[in-house]
Amino acid sequence: MKHKTLALISLPLVAGVMLARCSSSDDSLATDPQTASTALKEAEEPTAAETTDPNGEVMLGAASTKPSSFMSPNLGELVIADVRVGEHNGFDRVVFEFTGTGTPGFHAGYTDQPLQQASGLPIEVAGNAAFEIMIHGTPMHLGDWDSPLIQTGPMDLQAGHIKGVTHGGVFEADTQYFVGLDTQRPYSVTLLENPTRVVVDFAS
Repeated sequence: MKHKTLALISLPLVAGVMLARCSSSDDSLATDPQTASTALKEAEEPTAAETTDPNGEVMLGAASTKPSSFMSPNLGELVIADVRVGEHNGFDRVVFEFTGTGTPGFHAGYTDQPLQQASGLPIEVAGNAAFEIMIHGTPMHLGDWDSPLIQTGPMDLQAGHIKGVTHGGVFEADTQYFVGLDTQRPYSVTLLENPTRVVVDFAS
């Protein structure tokens, strides 16, 4: 597996939950993306970055191109800690890792018109297909405004069919990201814990 962690380019924008306790890395436990598309997993140790593929690694969840969402009953106060991408056998992955408390919610799906939340301004997304994910439970006042993870704009992240990741910004308690792909691909969204992660897998 090839992986890449965040390096952000500071450019202005142009215009049914299942709980489980396992002990492995980001790669385990799947659910149906057409309903809640989520799972929670407790790892023995926090995963700071994607490493090599473990034996038997598979894409999480049942992939679909339809919109998916999860409304968390325990929205907390989460702050983005890392964004990374990885190329795996049969799928590509984006991981959004958070610190703080609570469980994030999300809305996700493909869009023909990538627009920044609140402002409504168009956002340039790499590739031929734009996948949008809005992560809930991330109050904007908690972020470190000097951190490159808080800055809006394209990130230097590519892997496999993932052509780029763009941060649309934080508004109130919602964090917006766009993932640019070569074409619309079936995807799944999974929630993992310890540390808290939102994992998006795209079928190759």
